[in-house]
Parts: sequence; C-alpha cells; structure tokens
Amino acid sequence: MYISELTMHGFKSFAKKDVVHFGEGITAIVGPNGCGKTNIVDAIRWVLGEQKYSILRSGKMEDIIFNGAKNVKPLSVCEVSLTVHNNKGKLPLEYNDIEIGRRLYRSGESEYFMNRTPCRLKDIHELFIDTGMGSDAYSVIELKMIEQILSETGDDRRRMFEEASGINKYKMQKRSTLKKFESTRSDLHRVNDLILEVEAKVKSLSLQLKRFERHSKLLDDLRTKEIELAFIQTHAYKSDLHPLNTRIAELNHLRDSNQTEESEVEKKLISFQSVFKSQQDELERYRKQLNDYNNSRESLQSDIIIWKEQSRSAQASFDRLLLEEKKNNQKSKQLNNHLVDYRKSINSLKPKIDSCLNQFKQKQIEFNSKDDQLKNIISDLDIMQDKRWELQKKLSDKKSMYDTAGVIINEKRNNTLELNNKVSEKRIELDSILKDLRKYQLKKKATLKKIDKNKINLNINSDELNKLEKEKYNIDVNKNKTLSSLDALDSKHAFYEELVNAAEGYPKGVRDVLSNKNIFKDILGTVGDVLNVDQSISSSIEIALGDYAKCIVVKNKKDAINILEIARNRNSGRIMIIPLDSLPLVKYVNKSIKSNKNIIGRAVDLVKVSPKYKSLLDFLLGNIIIVKDMKVAMSDKNLKGYDVIDQDGALLIKGMIIDRSSNKKSLGLIGRKEKLSSIKEKIKTENLLFHKLDKQLIKVCEAITNKEKYVKKYQVDLMGLSKDLMDVNDLLDGLEMQKSTLSESIAGSDAIISQNQKDVKSQTILKKSLKIEILKDDRGLEKYLKKIMKTNSELSKIQSTRDNLHQHLQDARINHLNLEGQRENIIFQESTAKDSIQEFISRKSEIIREIKDIKESEKNLKRLISVAEKKLTDINSVVSKQESVLSLKQEATNDSYVIIEEMQAQIRSEQKNRESLMEELKNCELKVADLDQRVNFVSERIFDSYSVKIPNEMIVDQTENELNIGIERIEKSIENIGPINMVVKVEHEEENERLLMLTEQRDDLIKAEKNLLDTIQEIDKVAREKFQNTFEDIGKNFEKLFTMFFEGGRGSLRLEGDPDPLEANIGIHAQPPGKRNQSLRQLSAGEKALTAIALLFSIYQVKPSPYCILDEVDAPLDDVNIRKFTRVLNSFSNDTQFIVVTHNKLTMESANYLYGVTMEKKGVSQLVSAKLD
Repeated sequence: MYISELTMHGFKSFAKKDVVHFGEGITAIVGPNGCGKTNIVDAIRWVLGEQKYSILRSGKMEDIIFNGAKNVKPLSVCEVSLTVHNNKGKLPLEYNDIEIGRRLYRSGESEYFMNRTPCRLKDIHELFIDTGMGSDAYSVIELKMIEQILSETGDDRRRMFEEASGINKYKMQKRSTLKKFESTRSDLHRVNDLILEVEAKVKSLSLQLKRFERHSKLLDDLRTKEIELAFIQTHAYKSDLHPLNTRIAELNHLRDSNQTEESEVEKKLISFQSVFKSQQDELERYRKQLNDYNNSRESLQSDIIIWKEQSRSAQASFDRLLLEEKKNNQKSKQLNNHLVDYRKSINSLKPKIDSCLNQFKQKQIEFNSKDDQLKNIISDLDIMQDKRWELQKKLSDKKSMYDTAGVIINEKRNNTLELNNKVSEKRIELDSILKDLRKYQLKKKATLKKIDKNKINLNINSDELNKLEKEKYNIDVNKNKTLSSLDALDSKHAFYEELVNAAEGYPKGVRDVLSNKNIFKDILGTVGDVLNVDQSISSSIEIALGDYAKCIVVKNKKDAINILEIARNRNSGRIMIIPLDSLPLVKYVNKSIKSNKNIIGRAVDLVKVSPKYKSLLDFLLGNIIIVKDMKVAMSDKNLKGYDVIDQDGALLIKGMIIDRSSNKKSLGLIGRKEKLSSIKEKIKTENLLFHKLDKQLIKVCEAITNKEKYVKKYQVDLMGLSKDLMDVNDLLDGLEMQKSTLSESIAGSDAIISQNQKDVKSQTILKKSLKIEILKDDRGLEKYLKKIMKTNSELSKIQSTRDNLHQHLQDARINHLNLEGQRENIIFQESTAKDSIQEFISRKSEIIREIKDIKESEKNLKRLISVAEKKLTDINSVVSKQESVLSLKQEATNDSYVIIEEMQAQIRSEQKNRESLMEELKNCELKVADLDQRVNFVSERIFDSYSVKIPNEMIVDQTENELNIGIERIEKSIENIGPINMVVKVEHEEENERLLMLTEQRDDLIKAEKNLLDTIQEIDKVAREKFQNTFEDIGKNFEKLFTMFFEGGRGSLRLEGDPDPLEANIGIHAQPPGKRNQSLRQLSAGEKALTAIALLFSIYQVKPSPYCILDEVDAPLDDVNIRKFTRVLNSFSNDTQFIVVTHNKLTMESANYLYGVTMEKKGVSQLVSAKLD
C-alpha cells in the first residue's frame, strides 16, 4: 500500500491545479528555500485530517487557501485529494484505489470525501487507525521533530510506539468504557439517593393515608348533617312565600284599573302633540328657506368682490407683457450684430490650424524613426549583457571549484596524518578494554546469585502481605454491613420513638394524658403498651382488641375518676379507662381444642403480659382463637363457642362475622415500647460488633504496615542489586561496544586514509584543468566588456537626439490644441446667440396671444359683475317678506306648547299615585325573589358540595340549632386533623411501585459497574501485552541499527518511572563510538539526527508504515553519514514508500523519482518531475 497520486488546487502557494504522481520506492522533492516544497508535505497532512493549523504553519485554518500574488487573484476555496493504492489489502475496503479528498472555503466550512462521496472526518480516522497513515501517525518526520522525538518528556516518542503497537484502538475503547463506567457510577449514586428519598416518602405517605381515612369518615357524617339542615331551611323559606304571592295578585288588579283612566288623557295629549309637531316642522321649513336666501346673498357678494379683483390683475399683466416685448426686440438686434463677428473669427483661424497640424505630422515621422533606432540598439545591448553575465557566472563557478579543490587537498592530507596517529592510540586502548571485560564478567556472576536469593525472600513476604490485605478487605466489608445495619436500626428507633412520644393513632384525649404523665400520675399505660405480642400476629390481636387497644389502664376506679375529672377540666377530649380492680371474671369455654394446621393458638397463650395484667388479658382476649383462614375455621366444630379471628382481619364474634380486612394495616399500637426496647438492644449489640471489628482492623493494619516494611526493604535491596547488575551490564556493553567500535574504527580509518589519497590525486588533476579554462574565460570576458562600452556611447547620442525630437513634437501638439480650442469656443458662442434669437421670436408670438386672452377675460368679468348685482337686489326683497311670515308662525307654535304642558302636569299627578302602588308591588316581588334565591342558594350549595338534590320529604330528628352544633363539631374535628393529601392513596401505591423499580435499577447498575470494571482490566491486559512485546522488538532493532549507523557505539531503549508499561516513560540511551555514556542533550545535531532516524527505522521494522515523509532530516549530516542514511533508506524502500524533501545531492541520487518545485512567479509554486532509472 502506498500513496500513488496527490492533487492540489488553491492549497497555499499552489494556485493552479497540480498533480504529483508517486511511485513505490523513494521520491525526492527538491528546490530552493521558500519555493513551496514543504507545502506538499502539509497538503498530505491536511487531507488526512490534520486539525491543528499551527502544525500546518498557519495563523488560522483559512490561511492555507491561496491568498493571491502579483497579477494573480486570491482564491475562495482550496481542495486536496490523495489516492492510496491498496495493493496489499491493508485497508478494510474492496477497492484497489481509495481517493481521500478535503475541501475548505474561506467561510471556514470544510468538507471531506471518500472516493468522491461526502463523508465525515471520523470515517477517515477510523479507516487509517493503526495503519500508520493517520494525520497523527509517525509517518511525517521534520528536522525540528528530531529534538521532539529525543526530548526528555518523550510524548511524541510514546505516541509513535503506541501507533506501532496498535493499541490506539484499545485506548479509545478504554476511554469509551471509562466514560460509561463514570456514567454508571453517577447513575448508581443518583439511584441510591432516590431510594433513600422514596423510602422516606413511603413512610410519610403511610401516616398520611391513616389521616385521610379518618378525614373521609368525618366528611360522610358532615354530608348527612348538612343535607338535613338544608331540608329544614328550604322548608321554612317555602312556608313564607305563600302570603306574599297573594298580596302580589291584589296589587296587580289595582294597577290594571288605573291604567284605563290614564289612557284617555294620554290620547288627547298625543293629539295636541301631533299638532304642535306639524307647527314646528312648518316653522323649521320657513327658517330653512330664509337661511338659503341669506346664503345665496352672501355668495353673490363674495363673487362680485373676486371678479373685480381679477379684472385689476388682468390689467397689470397686460402692462407687464408690453414691457417684456419691447426689451426682447432690443436684445435680438444686439445678438444679430454679434453673429457677424463670430463668423469672421472662425474663418481667420482655419488656415492657422491647418498649418500647425502639418508641422505636427512631420515631427511625428522624424521622432518615430529615431525611436525605432534607439530600441534596436537597446535590444543588441541586452543580448551582449546576457552573454557577458553568463560567461562571468561560469568563470565564478570555475574559480570557486578551483579554490574548493585546493581546500579539499589540504583537508585530506591533514586528515590522513591525524588518522595515522589515532590508529596507533586506538590499538593501545583496545588492549586495555580486553582486560576490563574479563574483570566485570566475574562481578556480574556474583551479583546474579544475590538477586536470586533476594527474590525468594520478597515472594514469601509478598504472599503474606496479600493474605493480610485480603483479611483487611473482609473486615472492611463486615464493618460496612454493620454500619448499614446501624443506620437502618437508627431510622427504626427514631420512627418508633416518634410514635411513642406523639402517641400517634390514639384519640386526642388519650394523647393529652400520655404526654402529660406528670399531671396524670396514676396511669399504668395503655392496653397496647402492657401487651407483648409477636410481630406475626400483632395486627390480628390489634383488630381483635379494636378500640380497647386505645384504653388507658389504671389500678382502681378511684384513679380512673381522678383522671376523668382532670381531663374534663383540661378539655382534653374523649378517653377510655380500664380500672384493673373492676374487671369482670371471664368464663372460659370448657372445651379442649385439637390442634391442626389452621389453628395458630389461643390469644391469651400467644400474648405475654406481666402477672398483674393477667386479668386484663383474660378480659380482652379470653375466648379468642387465632386461625389462618376463617373459611376453614367456620367448618371446624372444635371451635364452636369460641370467638375466632384470622390473619386477614376477619372476626367471628357471638355468631357475627365482621370483616376488618380494610383495617389490616394497623396503627401498631400494641407492643410499641417493647419494640423500641428491642431495637435499642439490637443497636447496642451492633455497636459492640462494630467496635470489635474496628479493633481487629487496627491490628491487621499494623501487621500490614510491618509486612510492607519488609517487602519494601527487599524491593529496595532488589532494586539496588538490579541497578548494580544494570551498571555492570552497562559497563560490559560499553566495553564490548568500545571493543567493537575500536576495531571497526581502525578498519574504517585505514579505508579513509586510502580514499583520501585517491581524492588528493583526483583533485590535483581537476585543479590543473580548471586553471587553463579560467584564463581562457577571462580573455573572452574582456572582449564583451569593450563591445558593451562602445554600444553604450552610441546609445547615449541617439537617446539625446530622440529626446529633443520628442520635445519639439510636444510643442507642436500643444499649439495645435490651443488653436482648436479657440475655434471651438467661438463656434459655441455663435450657437448660443442663434438659440437666444430663436427663443425671443417664439416668446413674441406667445406675448401677443396672452394679450388677446387678457382682453377677452376682462370683458367677461364686467358682464358677470353686472348680472350678479341685479340678482342681489331681488334676493334682499324676498328675505324681508320671509322674516315677517316666520314671526307669525312662531306665535302660533308657542300657544300649542302651553296647552301640552298643562295636560302633562295632569298625567304626572296620576302617575305618582300609580308609582306608590308599584313600589309596594316591587317590595313584595323582591321578598319573593329573596326567598327563592335563598332556596336556590341552599340547593346549589348542597349540589355543588355533594352532587345531590335536597329531597322533597325527609324525616329529621334534630332541630336546626342541634344540626348547626353537630356540623360545627365535625368541622372542628376536620380542622384538627389538618391539611389532607386527597390523592395520598394513589401516591402511596405509585411510590411503592417506584421504590421497587429503583431497587431493581440499583441491582442492574451494580452488575453493570462490575462488568465495566472487568472490561477495563481486560483491555489494559491486552494493550499492556501488545505494547510490551512491541517495545522489546523495537529495542532489539534499535540496538542493531544504532551500531549500523554509527559503525559502533551502543544504543538502547528502557521503560522508566511508572512500573505499568502503558504509563511509563520511554528512555533512550545513546553512546556513540569513542564517547562515554551521555544524555541526549549532549549529542551533536548530526548524532541526534542519526539516533532519531535509527529509532524511526527500528519502529518501521516492527510495523512498516505504508509511507514515510522525511522533511530535510538529512540537513545536519555530512557526506559519510548521508551515505549510511541512503543505504538504510534503500533497504527499507521495498516495504515503505519514502517521500524525501532534501537539498543534498547524495540523497537525490538515491531517489527513484525526482520532483522539483520552482517559483517563476513570486508566490506561485510550480512542479517539474523526472523519473530516475
């Protein structure tokens, strides 16, 4: 698998579409600095999904779009596509060629493509994961990364190792699983909190449910009494309605008889009102006519004034037009005189303009001829200059090569001398190293024996420590269980203590007595307190006791009477008291009971009491048998004569069956104090157990601490011995390396001396030949300089002549333009004068027409004024007559108005009498409406409250006052109960279901948490194993390649710091030949480069990357090391495609394909390619 093609369009300096065809093997990209070579590397990184614009050498991602250059506009989009040839099937796709594309717009929007189909960045990452082709893989190495790979932190180094070992996918899986684990743990905490919350809520709702049932019973009683009260009230209201309805009928009869008399007077009044209205209408008509005449008179007067004003204005316009006509005639005469002068001036300018134009054309011809001659000479001069510069450049290169050859000869001779001296010294040093080797090999054997003994002691103590830690874990588990049990018991204790202190479930009076024992000193307790019952039958016993369970127990009647008097005085409420000395003897049924599966036993046998309460127990439960099933018990003849109660709350007493299963959830009145004492005992026991476990834990922890000291001591000793062994190994490896290095160095020095002698001979021959060529080129350069000087002299003369001609040409052009301007100006003035004369002629005809119109208009105005004045005289006489008639009509209308007023006074008197009658009728009707409203209000209130109607007939034993007192008492009881949750039953069921669901969820989450932990451990195990194996393989390869690159020396890799390989740092130890072991920072730039390259190729040997880009990593290397570098590069090129950005000729020689990057236009890169055979 390799990169076969890269297409760039608009990416950085590649403005146009450029295609790079890569082949297998080595491809070199060359070119001068700044031409855009590294932009090709950036394009490959970017298309593979690189997101950090800093790595792409940009300030922001949009900067990678071509930003324009001289004469080249900037682009709004860039696109790069990369074709990968999947010939080895490493990618999980069925295609042989996969094309990856990426497009970026200036808006910041980015698109990804796979085989030209839109896809996500995630799809590209997943395609190349663990293949070595990702944007963050180790496939791109720049010169600046040499320091990063060899840095002390080593993050980049670790990333390369992880990519090679293929554990990235395991790390992703682990991160995903950890997120799920954290989420599950968070959910578990949340569910536990919810369970605690819901449990508390269920307890609270249970208490609320009991109050709700009491509240419901009171509401039923209240409903009955309110309906009875409403019946009494509505019956009373209906009794009051009958006499009122009778009086209303009488008043309606009187009202009808009075209306007949009033109607006669009203008829006469209507007749007079009709006459009065007609008189008013006629009067209004006359007034309207008079008003119309007055309006017409005012209109005529206004028109006469306007027409007279228009006449005066017409006369003024006539005078103005006569004056304007006279002035226009004078101006027209003046302009005609000017026209003659303009024509003369135009005719005189024409011959001057023609003469000036001929002079300009003649000078233009002379200038063009001289200018062409000048251009030819400049062209010849440029050709000579180019040849001269080319010759001078060749001469400079040859002189440089001549000087270089001299330097090389001196360096080779000096080097040969130095090497001869060093070879002698190295032979002496080699003998010393052989002695040291034998000495340290003996020391290594002794250290290995000590290490084996120490390991045996360490294993024994580690096993004992593990046992102690396991014991500690078990104690912790038991301690947590005990702590949870204590928490549960504390909650129960608080609950029962609250029940006892608040006397929950007892009547108000009993609660008052129990909470004030300092006042009620003679009480022994309640029935529920003195009985001790097993939990399994407590509810059945409580149902059998009924309200007796709430009774207060005293010694005698005297104590009972004292308590009752105190309770009445305190208004405590209802209480029931049982004096022990007044209990009747209970007649037991003299009949033996055969035991069977259904019978649990006699109640008196199952309930435990103090001897002094034995009579109380016999009285309450003497003849009661507790059974499992009532149906079975009813058919059991042995139980005849006994009262029976089953576990479901059904009670058979005196032949009656009472089902109290609805009260099955008892209030727990019986044995509360005993339960409280039992819980206290359990808490005490659990506390003792907790303290015991705490002491055991302290002892185990002390033992663990002591054992850890031993383990740590053996570990420290083992580390010291291991370090000693490592030091010995290092010394032995160093000595072996020195031995190998010295041997190889001596052989290498001999080879270099031989090569130096050959180089000196070849450079001496080269120097002689260059000296002859330099002398020859110097003579040729002098000839070109003479020709150029002669041509420059001739060029100056022609330039001066051409400039003079150009100045004369410009002067002639200016004269011609000035004369043309004068003629154009006169022609414009002539045209303007003609236009003005024409306007005056047009205006004259308009003035004549306007004068004629004014005379005609003045004549019409005089005629209109005469007619209007005559009409005005006629209208004035008509107005006088109309005013006299209007006065007579007004007097007749006033008389009619007086008669109507008198009749209306009579009608008002009669209406007053009728209103008093209506007032009484209205009062009666209001009383009826009020009573109806009260009946309706009571009925509606009852219907709204209880959705029932008040019955028409009903037997009520109590008076209205008694019912009101009863209702008030019930309402007070409801108020004492306090606020009630009306949906408590539903909420109680829902919360119980929710508690069950949450408990199941908690169990599921605990199981899921365990599974996730197992998964994380399995992932770590697999990843650790893969990383460890890969690291060991890379370490072996690095040792061999380091020796190959440096021709000796020693290099190794180690895991340092954290004992976990996945978290440990990767250390590099490099010891070039002839040097002591030193840190990476002390290596030279060339040594660092070779070390980093050796590490890179070591990784490739374990997991060959499909491609590798090396960006000027060979820059610090000299020629000798470059040959080593290219030799290794060729050996790896069979498995890996190499793309090398370089300036080194030796690296170029090793390439199969060569691409040159140039920049003919500033800012725009261009590709040139060549295939090297």
